[in-house]
Amino acid sequence: MQDQSKKITYGAMMLALFTIFLAGAMYIPFLGSIIMIFIPLPIILYRLRYNRSSTIFVMIVGSILSVIIGGILLVPFALMFGILAFLIAESLLLGKSKLYTFMASGLFFIVTSVLVYVVAALVFEINVIDSLMAMMKESETQFKNSLQSFGALPEGYEKIVEEAFTMYRSAIPAIFILSVYLFTFIMVIPNFEVLRRLGHQVPKFPPFRDMKLPVITIFIYGLIILLPWMMELKPESSAYLLYINATIILRVLLLLQGLSLVHYFMYKMKMPGVVTMFATIFALLFSPITTLLGILDIGVNIRAWIGKDNSK
Repeated sequence: MQDQSKKITYGAMMLALFTIFLAGAMYIPFLGSIIMIFIPLPIILYRLRYNRSSTIFVMIVGSILSVIIGGILLVPFALMFGILAFLIAESLLLGKSKLYTFMASGLFFIVTSVLVYVVAALVFEINVIDSLMAMMKESETQFKNSLQSFGALPEGYEKIVEEAFTMYRSAIPAIFILSVYLFTFIMVIPNFEVLRRLGHQVPKFPPFRDMKLPVITIFIYGLIILLPWMMELKPESSAYLLYINATIILRVLLLLQGLSLVHYFMYKMKMPGVVTMFATIFALLFSPITTLLGILDIGVNIRAWIGKDNSK
């Protein structure tokens, strides 16, 4: 009876915390974005302490209580974070790596976001992409009017804008995927740190300097670059969509590989953290060169030369 009482009391505490985080994320400007990161934490803590069935019950009750806070539309949001928390806790209990948890969490966000988009388009007839493009078009119109009022509208402006909007619309999948994984990374780090400070065993990411993409990445990137010379890429075609999104994602990955090489070099040279930070900023400012370094790092293993020179 005492254990059951503790389980109920702890569950009520985690439910209250889960509800407070939901309310804070919804109603507190600016700070709500930070609070949102910690919404999964109460469910994770409960699952690490009690069994699956009890955690699922707490998760469902928390989703029902979200109706009081923000109405029926908040329920999918609460349920999504509840399921995510359950999955993160399961990966911790199964001893999965931090990278596995990060990738799985990002994939879950992508799948659920796509489902929400489809439901919103079919049931509520709300197209998020069209709404976003309409907002961008409105901003562009205001900018165009400002240029016209100053007599500074460049020649061929309409064509440039049309091509830019076509590219932006085609690049939405890549931007969406990268944004999801960025948010997931921002969410996983502080939650794991809180869990660690509360005495739970949590895995760590391998050092960023040890990041190494497979060699096949270069061949895929080369194939994507050659695609416009191999076939005609019409803006409405699937090939154009593939080209734009694959290019964006691969360039980001190769940029990260270049930054990893910079961190590796600083580590081998035993540079202080401040120098590494400035080197990272400098590498980001010259991102094309850093991306090229990333390609060379994968293809010719620059790290081996750095280690050899340092050993002398």
